[in-house]
Amino acid sequence: MRSGSHRRRWRRSVSWQLVRGARARGTASRVHRVPVLGGGAGAQPSSRRGLGALGRDRHHAPVDSWNVLQRRAGVLVALLAVSLSPSTAAANGVVSHMHISDLAVGHLPAGELRALLSDPELVDIVRAGSVFPDSGYAADDDYGEIAHWEPFTQSYVEWIRASFEPPYDSPEARRHVAFLMGQASHGLADQVFDSLFMARVDQFDGDSSDLDTGAETWLLTEHDPDNQIEPYVDEVALRDVFEGSAYIDYAPTTDQLVYGSERIVQAIDALYAVATFAYEDYWVQMPWGATHYYEADEVPGSLPHIATFVSAYWQALWERLHGRDTLAAHVLGTWPEDGAVNFEVTRERIETRAMVAFGHGIAAETLTDANVRLFGPGDEVVPSSARFIYGSSHANAVLVRPDGDLAYDTEYRIEVGTGLESIDGRALEEPFSFAFRTRCAPDALDECPPLPEPWERPEDPMPPPRDAGTRPRPDAGPADAGVDAGPAHEPDAGAEDGGGGGCSAGGAGGAGGAWLALLAFARRRR
Repeated sequence: MRSGSHRRRWRRSVSWQLVRGARARGTASRVHRVPVLGGGAGAQPSSRRGLGALGRDRHHAPVDSWNVLQRRAGVLVALLAVSLSPSTAAANGVVSHMHISDLAVGHLPAGELRALLSDPELVDIVRAGSVFPDSGYAADDDYGEIAHWEPFTQSYVEWIRASFEPPYDSPEARRHVAFLMGQASHGLADQVFDSLFMARVDQFDGDSSDLDTGAETWLLTEHDPDNQIEPYVDEVALRDVFEGSAYIDYAPTTDQLVYGSERIVQAIDALYAVATFAYEDYWVQMPWGATHYYEADEVPGSLPHIATFVSAYWQALWERLHGRDTLAAHVLGTWPEDGAVNFEVTRERIETRAMVAFGHGIAAETLTDANVRLFGPGDEVVPSSARFIYGSSHANAVLVRPDGDLAYDTEYRIEVGTGLESIDGRALEEPFSFAFRTRCAPDALDECPPLPEPWERPEDPMPPPRDAGTRPRPDAGPADAGVDAGPAHEPDAGAEDGGGGGCSAGGAGGAGGAWLALLAFARRRR
């Protein structure tokens, strides 16, 4: 399940370089904020505002020092570009993961689950769960990769069911449900993001190697989410989840779990400290990604789009916790949606890749040609392939792609058969399918639905003026309404084959890495 190259990508990341530099300054208690970038022996824990305000308060620094920092930026960019080779692109950043969970709460129907995840006492625990998988990378421990995938999620579900009883209303049970939902949000978000959005950045911007770090700078600068948290982990319980799992053969120590929770918070604080400085460089590098990462409509894999899948996944998990779920009832969604038009016909373009997301982990060995099929006119089988984006044994998102070009203005249908099995051995009770129609030929556009405007890369891309607002925390809504969960590859999306949860920060060789190094140095000198 683990990908060695995936760990190397994290080690090249912006966040990892800062976390690594902080190791020598000691380990703080999990109930306190770990000092970041400065301090040393006897230093007081940093405030929630401290580092997050560093970028915004730069005008308070001495003018000469600030000018020196600006002049040295270009030198550090060049040095870092030479010393660090580019990393392979991978998935959402940690602040994006927390923000996706915040957005997903707003898509939940009013009821028990929304009330639980909106509880002010639990909001930051959901967020801590949302960054938990990447905390393993920060700790340089195998639990990070494992925690991205359904074998861990299913193990956690089973542990909660064995430890507590519905309606899970004790304080301890509520904390674990909140943390589970955050962890599960992370795993699904990476699959959807990498499958749909990251591949489009490769296509339109040419390279997604720095996408996750770039998207962090765009999100923090343009939307200013309130996502700085304290280190949190129930290390004893999570060790028991690993040790008692029927699906996992590895267990981290409690010390490693605590260590990871502290280091990932350092990475979060570092991103808040420097995002505004790296914002423009990443925007210019990836203008399509910067323009579309937060568009809710017609941009598959954007942060708001991912949140709709996560919300549906949470409802499926809530049903799993209560033992009333079925595999067929929890198809979370598809891309394209059923009945969509203007589907791309040229196989080599990312838009010919479809996706089906499930609320359960699907067994990789059941992704056969007989179980996932593409049909054309007259229900003729069209040669295609189905797979996960990475090499996990069980995943939620199934990618389907034709083996050749499709016909213009033609209806196609993807069918998932009853041979597809979930992680706990259950199969679909009946086939599931969805249909879409391809775009029209260039000489017939007047008779067809209008095509989206084609993307043209600007000759001199520049970001729009900054006008960031603070996004409010999610609202619980009415607490007395019921919850209706209801129904709701090839390594061609910029990913290496053979595993990897898809999570790491972009290469530190970019301009963002230079600014991070600059600010870390300046902070230590003060």
